[in-house]
Amino acid sequence: MAEPPKTAPGAPDPSMEDILASIRRILDDETPAAAAPGGAGEEVLDLTETMLAPEDRPPPKAAPPPEPPPVVAAPPPPPPPPVLEPPPAPTVAESALIGAAAAGAAGASLAALRAATGAAAAIPPRPETLVGYANLTLEQMVREEIRPLLKAWLDENLPPLVERLVKAELDRIARG
Repeated sequence: MAEPPKTAPGAPDPSMEDILASIRRILDDETPAAAAPGGAGEEVLDLTETMLAPEDRPPPKAAPPPEPPPVVAAPPPPPPPPVLEPPPAPTVAESALIGAAAAGAAGASLAALRAATGAAAAIPPRPETLVGYANLTLEQMVREEIRPLLKAWLDENLPPLVERLVKAELDRIARG
């Protein structure tokens, strides 16, 4: 393969047309004249059946189909899994997310905020949703496992948090 001419240092870079012309010359130099279509000396190849590859030849006569295997009786189906009774539903005291003391302290702080802002309407309580045991999802199982940890954290941290936020809100209202 012929190497393209190198430019002298300090000479301007060749243009895109010069680069393409150089590539065309290199490709033309490498292509032999005999391989060019319609060139002199081109041989014609005649294909015959003896030149066929084995997969191109017609297949020999097929052998008779094998005998079907003997029928074996299917094993009896496995017995159904035993039905487990779900554990009893937790009582309201067990299912509460915060303890009575934390709920009372937070409720007192929120009542003071309602009284200071004049909000007389109480927030309606949300209905409890009991988790069924027949079709537990991963989310429901995680929720049940985290509940005691969250309850302990809320019992410890909720009253001071609510009290601090209520004081900040009352100070903001008092400044007007």
